[in-house]
Amino acid sequence: MSNTDTIDWFRNTAPYINTHRGTTVVVGLRAGAVSSENFINVVHDLALMHSLGMRLVIIHEHDALENAPLTHDAMSALLGAISLERSQIERMFSMGLPNSPLHNAKLRVISGNFVTARPAGVLQGIDHGALGIVRQVDVAGVTHALDGAAICLLSTIGHSAAGDVFAVNALELMRVVSRSLSAEKLIVMSAHEGVTTADGDLARQLTVDAARGCIASAPAGMDENIRLACDACDAGVQRVHLVSYSCDGGLIKELYTHDGAGTLVSSDEYEQIVTAQNHDLAGILELIRPLQQEGILADRPNEQIAKDLECFTVITKDSRVIACAALHPNMTDAIGEIACVATHPDYRESGHGERLIEKLVENARELDLKQVYVRTTQTGHWFRELGFKPIDGDALPPAEQAKSSRDRNSNTLIRATQ
Repeated sequence: MSNTDTIDWFRNTAPYINTHRGTTVVVGLRAGAVSSENFINVVHDLALMHSLGMRLVIIHEHDALENAPLTHDAMSALLGAISLERSQIERMFSMGLPNSPLHNAKLRVISGNFVTARPAGVLQGIDHGALGIVRQVDVAGVTHALDGAAICLLSTIGHSAAGDVFAVNALELMRVVSRSLSAEKLIVMSAHEGVTTADGDLARQLTVDAARGCIASAPAGMDENIRLACDACDAGVQRVHLVSYSCDGGLIKELYTHDGAGTLVSSDEYEQIVTAQNHDLAGILELIRPLQQEGILADRPNEQIAKDLECFTVITKDSRVIACAALHPNMTDAIGEIACVATHPDYRESGHGERLIEKLVENARELDLKQVYVRTTQTGHWFRELGFKPIDGDALPPAEQAKSSRDRNSNTLIRATQ
């Protein structure tokens, strides 16, 4: 990557850094994560996320816990293994390695009896021994640790008021902790890259309903990750990310780039086409300013864009504007001008411009406008593919002719809304 590419990438991460700063994020490490060769890079990424202002709660799973009886002898061995793994994680966060995000980081990792559990008890006539069910999370204790700029590390064990120790299911613990803390994000790191479609492609984002439809065909282990993601979203978590712990930089790519490295599951559409709001203004200006400088779009002052903001429709991806267009209606002459059509360079071959135009035509139809038109210097053929026909600019109503900038020598194309 060249220096220019690095600078551009860093600039593009700024909106994500601002969005994620101060958020509570639960990171679930499935079995095998800590022993993975890539885990040191995962630790580096978590340290970087912490330095960028995220409040991190990490839950580590030593072994996948089956819903089966757990003898007290087996529990003793499991406690030893869990304790060893927790110590390993703490040790890796304490390594001040030069040339790494941990150099002089002075990270504090706090573990403790934050989880209360009760025995699973007798199920179908069988005593499940040391197998437990999450009963409560000490929210005040975890919050105190996070407020003190520490990373909170939870193991898959819970304590009872009677002093007993139980092993709890990691997925259930992730769900309960995320819900109890009102976490903005839950990140599940497993051996799987994410949810794959029937064609074998990685699904970058899914609604809860779409994700539930993938459970039956998902491979073993991934099905329960998807189920957890859906349940967590239903419980109020805004976003759940499914990422591989083997992917170098997977966490950073998932959280700080457009398309991520795994699968995002959310209750709402990750990409939305909506009427622009005040917080979208900066994103709109970022899209159209380079095109204005190149002479592709007519030059409109920022103040004018802000004044006309209610005319804009935008496509947002995780709250970031990736495409925009405006419809300026002329109710007297039953015609509307489509202007400021712009798409982020990374998405210009993804059909977003076409979706916007069809949305604006639909909006014009709802306003009882009979026609919409555009003025363009370079994209006439594209508009013709969308059903627009070239006309002489003098054929427009006088009010629209008065808006024309003759020095641009633009072409005019028109389309009926019916």
